[in-house]
Amino acid sequence: MGAALAATAVVLPLLPLIQGRDWGWPWWGTALMALAVPVTALFLWWERRLAARGGQPVLDPALLRRRAFALGLAAALPFFGALGAFFLLLSLYLQAGTGRGPWETGLVILPFAVGSVLTSGIGVRFADRAGRAVLVSGALLPAASQLLLLALLHGPAPAATVLAVPLLVGGLGLGLTAPSLVNVVLAGVPARDAGAAGGVLSTVTQLGGAAGVAVLGTVFFARLEHTLADGATAAAAHTEALAAALPWQAACYAVAAVLLFLLPARTHEETTP
Repeated sequence: MGAALAATAVVLPLLPLIQGRDWGWPWWGTALMALAVPVTALFLWWERRLAARGGQPVLDPALLRRRAFALGLAAALPFFGALGAFFLLLSLYLQAGTGRGPWETGLVILPFAVGSVLTSGIGVRFADRAGRAVLVSGALLPAASQLLLLALLHGPAPAATVLAVPLLVGGLGLGLTAPSLVNVVLAGVPARDAGAAGGVLSTVTQLGGAAGVAVLGTVFFARLEHTLADGATAAAAHTEALAAALPWQAACYAVAAVLLFLLPARTHEETTP
């Protein structure tokens, strides 16, 4: 029952967001998204009731009372939502907008991966000592990279060497945040609940990615269709579409940074029983 309610709570908001543009944004799509709220409440009630009877819930609601865990989940949604959407939208811009092939597109995006490799070890090493400072810095760097990329789009089509700068900055932020987030979020979770908590964090990360693609993809394609309808070329239309999505992506990272700032300053400060 719990697993079915959890799956329903996830599908209800995502399905209308993903298919809404093809459906013509019907009123019942909004109704489905609104229905996700009571279904989520029912899921949490069921899980709380199951845990009180000594059963094994999919998600023990008591975990949500732990500050680091709850805030970490909340931050993971916008952070990984923006991340998942970014690679999709950037790939569309590079291939359909600038005429690059898949191989060249991969090479253009490579600096992002390089940046994440450079800082992933640093983030894990200093997470215990610097705590939330590492995570907040890691969330703000991708926000800055999105704004830098937005500035580059206002001129001629940027070369791969120019795009490497914002992509490298974004990758540095990912390397600081993603590996450390798991350790910080799970630090205050009892050992007996570590497996379940890790599974929930992984699920929320994937949910954030799907939601980001759905929401930010809607922004991208809405601007793309509008610009093409006005007679713009494919290159200009894809540039406008990416430029429309980038501020929202930067805002997602900024929201994640605020939520991460609310974490305990050090992982060991989590004291909720």
